Amino acid sequence: MKAAIIHEFGGPEVLKFEDAPDPLPKPNHAIIKVLACGINRYDLFLRMGGVQKQTSLPHVMGADVVGEIMQIDDSDSPFKIGDRVIVAPGFPIDPSEWNHQPENFAPSYTVTGTTLWGGYAQCMCVPTCFLITDKTNLLAEQCATLPLVLVTAVHAVKTLGEVKPNQHVLIQAGASGSGSMCIQMAKALGAKVATTVGDDSKIEVATNCGADLVINHRKENFREKVLEWSEGKGVDVVIDNVGGGILNDNLMSMRPGGILVNFGLVGGVKDEINFAMMIFNQYQFRGSMMGSMNELREGFALVEAGKIKPVLDRTFPLREASKAHQYIEDRKVKGNVVLLPWE
Repeated sequence: MKAAIIHEFGGPEVLKFEDAPDPLPKPNHAIIKVLACGINRYDLFLRMGGVQKQTSLPHVMGADVVGEIMQIDDSDSPFKIGDRVIVAPGFPIDPSEWNHQPENFAPSYTVTGTTLWGGYAQCMCVPTCFLITDKTNLLAEQCATLPLVLVTAVHAVKTLGEVKPNQHVLIQAGASGSGSMCIQMAKALGAKVATTVGDDSKIEVATNCGADLVINHRKENFREKVLEWSEGKGVDVVIDNVGGGILNDNLMSMRPGGILVNFGLVGGVKDEINFAMMIFNQYQFRGSMMGSMNELREGFALVEAGKIKPVLDRTFPLREASKAHQYIEDRKVKGNVVLLPWE
């Protein structure tokens, strides 16, 4: 098979399109023909060596996989050859933890394509218990924009953010893959949503996802605009996929008792915090990592009901994986980018 492989950590140029060994069938696993594989910011972090302790080289990354079952070795599985499936974007890699509930709290849980080879290839091997049937009726490239950001949005916005109807919610980076999905999730829960973008060209993306207020943070102070929007009360919840550099402005945008959920590092892994502000305003700070299989199914049920839609920016053939990574690094992306292994 063909795959986009990294033999060293570094810039987009380390992704090499070349021959790779076909995956071998294993008990309780299926061989998947990869129809499309989405790219996430996490992939860039992985490619640059951000999780070297877990990733041995050479390596094939890729978490957002939609495909068809080519082979299966599991007599108890409901799946059969030819079924179109969605691969869980994260799961415990230790088989003894496959029944751990929720899965994303298992000690060996990791993003798909971090340790085991992922979807930047024409085929991959996946435990059958971490597949779900694709009932979306979407094109493969549309569906491949969804798994990681969708399960993240359910976990961050609904489970941890506890977003409710008519609440005011601030979501950072609303034109990004995760931001655009979190906007849709919050709107599906009946909330009012403000979001930030870094360029006027991205305002339409966030607006189309349902944002009630879109702020270009390079032109306006988002904290001031959010406080004005919420009539000085502050928002109930902040969903932060950026990380370093905006923590205090996030906190000052919230009402007393508000919830801040973080799952992003693109702005940096460190920031300073005013503990007096945290204590006297009784803020709640929650870290979010992916989500469970039940949350993934819950998210796709919303997709099937038409309440959440894919935000596909563009596709690249797998042989141009390095160009696709560069496109994201250049901050040109508006939504999600997807690789097509068979083009």
